[in-house]
Amino acid sequence: MSQNEDSNPFSTRPPTDSRLEEMGEEGYVVVVTRAFGPNGEDLMADDGPEFSGSPGVKLLVKQGDTEGFVYLSPYYGDPAKVTDTDFEDGKPCELLCPESREPLDKIPGMTSEDGGEYFAIYLTPRLKDGELVAINNVWGNTNSRIMSEDELLLLLADAEDPAQQ
Repeated sequence: MSQNEDSNPFSTRPPTDSRLEEMGEEGYVVVVTRAFGPNGEDLMADDGPEFSGSPGVKLLVKQGDTEGFVYLSPYYGDPAKVTDTDFEDGKPCELLCPESREPLDKIPGMTSEDGGEYFAIYLTPRLKDGELVAINNVWGNTNSRIMSEDELLLLLADAEDPAQQ
């Protein structure tokens, strides 16, 4: 068993339907089954740790001189992640594609109260023209948002229109 599997609490937890029951209060749970970086790189970790039987989303994360792979739960709203790297809570990180080391696309105009910014994990090969999950770059901030192409266009328009600010 690899170190990532040893540190993955979801490989031994109950099945997803019971573990994520409170997340699915609306009657559904969203599972990311495809994830892409800005260059089309596949971010699904089919050979990495699993979260209740599903592969996670793999990113390379850098915080100062510290860097390591992080596997995010594919269940939207589930804050679980697996890494063997010690990152400092509350500090921003660079979010990169694991193979190409290309940074994820920053979403203009979208920030958090702790000074974090949001970056795109695309859900379709259409990339910038498709749906995405916006993730925060501050370690420990688990806020994210699923956005459609239309929502992203509105956000971009607001960010570019000085009258809106």
